[in-house]
Amino acid sequence: MFAKYGPVVLGIPLFIIGVLWVFAPEMAATALTSELLTGAALTTQIGDSTAFFLGSGFLLIAGGLKRDATMILIGGSLVGLVAPARVIAALIHGGDMTIEPIVIEILTLIVAFVAAQQIMNETST
Repeated sequence: MFAKYGPVVLGIPLFIIGVLWVFAPEMAATALTSELLTGAALTTQIGDSTAFFLGSGFLLIAGGLKRDATMILIGGSLVGLVAPARVIAALIHGGDMTIEPIVIEILTLIVAFVAAQQIMNETST
């Protein structure tokens, strides 16, 4: 049950944020305690953010529903890799240390790993 619904529950908000980046970027930025950039930076911000959130959300949702460990691991890893990047941004580049999103990103990676492990264990027995 966890292997199916854990990734789906985490993927849905990611996917919704991806949709918001397309149709309501101000709302998406606010939800992430960010602000919209301008010019070419805005285009990059919306494009990259849309791809990241729709992609990782889709992989977690579809992977959970299909019980596909690889899709779940890829989606969870994409989100999980944001955590060390945030720490680097804070420690090296002068950004704020944003603990709450880091915790969520690490938890997403852990849920994805545990769910994928359960699926792999079920298929190997």
